[in-house]
Amino acid sequence: MSKLICVVDDDELVRAKIAHDLRAQGFDTVEVQDSRDLKRVMNDRPVDAVVVDLVMPEKDGVEVISDIRRDWPKVRIVAISGGGRIGPELYLQIARQMGADACLVKPVSAEDLAAALVDAP
Repeated sequence: MSKLICVVDDDELVRAKIAHDLRAQGFDTVEVQDSRDLKRVMNDRPVDAVVVDLVMPEKDGVEVISDIRRDWPKVRIVAISGGGRIGPELYLQIARQMGADACLVKPVSAEDLAAALVDAP
């Protein structure tokens, strides 16, 4: 049985590309555009990992990471960011401090993302 990965990104094209790349690497995926959809998915079925964009309009990825750590502490989290106005490094540093297991700069290669999802924290 392959791992179920939930991809959270407000950009539909980015979300679809990441999900496609993960399926090509053998993962099962579900795509959501925001934290509300993520919560519904995670309450409905066991999710092994979440790939979360950090810059989103409703609730940013750092808040999403905090929510996941509180409600599903064993779920692996991979934070991704293109950085918005200030560049990705600061966002990714904060994500790691909030509990992300891995942090990657967009655009993310399929190989780097797959490795981040299976490597031990």
